[in-house]
Amino acid sequence: MNLEAGDYYLEHLSDKINSYELKMFRVQYEETQLTRYLVNMAKKHERMMLNKTYLVRDKNNRNLVAWFSLKNATLPYNDKESSFLIPAIELTHFAVDERYKTIDLQDSLSVKTGEFIFWNLILPVVKYVSEKVACKDLFVFSINTPKLISYYKNRLGFQEIENIDDKLFFEYAVPDYDDNCKFLYFPLN
Repeated sequence: MNLEAGDYYLEHLSDKINSYELKMFRVQYEETQLTRYLVNMAKKHERMMLNKTYLVRDKNNRNLVAWFSLKNATLPYNDKESSFLIPAIELTHFAVDERYKTIDLQDSLSVKTGEFIFWNLILPVVKYVSEKVACKDLFVFSINTPKLISYYKNRLGFQEIENIDDKLFFEYAVPDYDDNCKFLYFPLN
C-alpha cells in the first residue's frame, strides 16, 4: 500500500533501514522509551509478526518525520446479556520528531504534524485493513498525562471508557513499559 499525504509518504520498516538514522530520531517530551523501541525492538517485532512499523518521511529530503506501529488485537466486551471479543487494531506506538512539531498548510494554516499524520496516513491504513477483515475499533494505551489525553480525545477523536468496570477489564493489556497508561478507542464505523 503506497500512501502519501501533503509532503509526506509512508515507508514500511525493513532490515534495510539504517539503524543510525533511527537513532537520530528526536522524540518529544523526553519519551525516550519510544526511541529505544524503534532502535532496539521494532525490526525484531517485524520479523516475529508482532507489530508493523511505518516510517513517515518528508518527500523533499527523505527525513524521518514520524513513525507508528500497528497490530491486530481483540477487545473484551461484557454486558449483562453476553460477553465476546471485538476485533480491533492497536496503535502501539506513535511518535513525531520534535523538529517537525507543526506543518504549514495552504492559506497560512498551521497544524500539529501528529494530527495531520493521524488523519491522513494512519487512519487510511487502518480503514483499508478494516475493509478487508472485520475490525470495529482502533485503540491506544496512551501515556497518562492530561495534555496527551486531551490531544487524543479533542484533536484525534478518541474516546474514553466511562464505565469503571470496563476500565478495570482492560488493565491486563497495559504495555509493560508504562503501567500508568490510559485506554482510549476510536470507533471505525
